[in-house]
Amino acid sequence: MVKKMNFDKQFKNYDQNAVTQKKVAKKLLTFIDKSKKYDTILELGCGTGIFTKTLCENLNFTHLDLNDIFNTQDFFSNISYRDFFVENMETLTIKNYSLIVSSSAFQWVENLENLIYKTSKNTSHLVFSIYSKGNLVEIFNHFGVSLDYKSTKEIYQILKKYYTFVEFQEDEFTLEFSTPLKALKHLKETGVTGFSSSNYSLTKSFKSTVLTYKVSYFSCKN
Repeated sequence: MVKKMNFDKQFKNYDQNAVTQKKVAKKLLTFIDKSKKYDTILELGCGTGIFTKTLCENLNFTHLDLNDIFNTQDFFSNISYRDFFVENMETLTIKNYSLIVSSSAFQWVENLENLIYKTSKNTSHLVFSIYSKGNLVEIFNHFGVSLDYKSTKEIYQILKKYYTFVEFQEDEFTLEFSTPLKALKHLKETGVTGFSSSNYSLTKSFKSTVLTYKVSYFSCKN
């Protein structure tokens, strides 16, 4: 049976190791109209604020609300926001927003369609990035652990049920490491776990010095 990955509270060294997440955050911004003034923005799964900082530096808005399942407010001392909701985004009560955004978080959601439906009732503009099918294939092939990554096509088909206009793009990043152990350590430092409980021989026999990230970006409007 394939085991699932988990996200651990690895915040201490997260930002300095989140190389891919920073690339994704920078690219995700290109899907948002920077010339527009937004009244209210909600960021789901804000983490330590990698995308939040990019958003604040480039967008013009009145109010920003943040959400994460962990209380990461200590990382936002230099960011001006209205509310911080410490809750699972799937159970969070969402009010009306001009724009809802999320970077590198939706892949952790148990029921993506329910979340998309909920956002569609509370915003006419949703922009997000999500790790998609084929992500971290090296880990799955060796350890047999993976999230239930959806393909870009599967995600697009869900979005078209609730949004009239859906723009998307796919991307792939590969990170290279000097040793297989450093590749595994990188995942641990960015909070991705599940294989860590595997037996010692499996960890020792892991040979890949490359990690592949598959990312899909979506801009959805009604």
